[in-house]
Amino acid sequence: MFTKEWLDEKINSFYNRIDEKGDDSIFLNYLSSFIDFKKSIASYTYSTIGKYNNLKDRFSEYQKKKKKNFLIEDLSGKVLINFKNYLIVDCGLMETTATRFIKNLKTVIFDSRNNGKQIHHQITGFSTGTTNSEHKVFLSLEEIGKIKEIVTLNTDWNLAKDWLILGCYLGQRASDLLRMTKRMIYTKTDSDGDSFRFIEIKQQKTGEKVVIPLHDEVEEILKKYNGNFPPVFANNQDSNSALFNRHIKKVCELAGIHDMVKGKYFNEVTKKNEIVETEKCKLVSSHVCRRSFATNFYGNKMFTTPQLMAITGHKSESQFLNYIGRTADDWAMQTAKTFKELSTKHKIS
Repeated sequence: MFTKEWLDEKINSFYNRIDEKGDDSIFLNYLSSFIDFKKSIASYTYSTIGKYNNLKDRFSEYQKKKKKNFLIEDLSGKVLINFKNYLIVDCGLMETTATRFIKNLKTVIFDSRNNGKQIHHQITGFSTGTTNSEHKVFLSLEEIGKIKEIVTLNTDWNLAKDWLILGCYLGQRASDLLRMTKRMIYTKTDSDGDSFRFIEIKQQKTGEKVVIPLHDEVEEILKKYNGNFPPVFANNQDSNSALFNRHIKKVCELAGIHDMVKGKYFNEVTKKNEIVETEKCKLVSSHVCRRSFATNFYGNKMFTTPQLMAITGHKSESQFLNYIGRTADDWAMQTAKTFKELSTKHKIS
């Protein structure tokens, strides 16, 4: 029987046209299916799904500008470079943010290859660039000490001070830090009969379960609140994080953390993040907690990188080093210094 569908199929076949709604060789179609599949997997968090939805929105806008629907195999190195430039120039994103979009794009492309799709030969060896930057703002142990010493009558600033110190020794994002409670703490005794206290939490962003030993600085603050964590600033999580972000800037200002450094700063006029050189207290945000923990203890030979990664939730050493702004060269230098110390000790003995 001659039907409209049959006729459309024959015409499309003759002119090599693509069924844009159903053909998953079209990148955006595949990306939509990729997102739907990830939603069905319990281990994928709202945040992870969100970044792929953002990629879908941005690439859809890019296609409209180019007036072209890209097939998966069309996505060459040149296309990825052009898309990254579009994100930076047209969308006003920072280069590090644009690079993350490209990394997510490559993840989807490689997933399509694993499912039998043809991809462009340039993609396998294509480098997205690095999201690493020298502008990694963190608080040193000395600066954390200064924060401990400040005295203020402002209740919110006092709470922010305590939460900030807790964060620098617990190594978690604000979304996890500010929902910690006494109920998450437990005690474990080792074979020698020594007892240690830990807090266990499932990270909201990754779904990763982490177990963190309680540092003496943490215990000291918990004692102030009769074994509990400090009160939070608001019941709503987003408002809570926003208030924490605002108050810790003032806390660091009161602590005299005025060193001039470069970092990411939100311009209220342009409504965009920019890299500027200004006082460190102005660049401090809730993310400084996790990065300070990772950076301060990475430099301590008593802790291995896997130990720290188990607390921060990073899944690879390269990811961890990039997070704190270290490179393979830094790691090699640290190893070289250890070799030298061992050699010196050997000569003395």
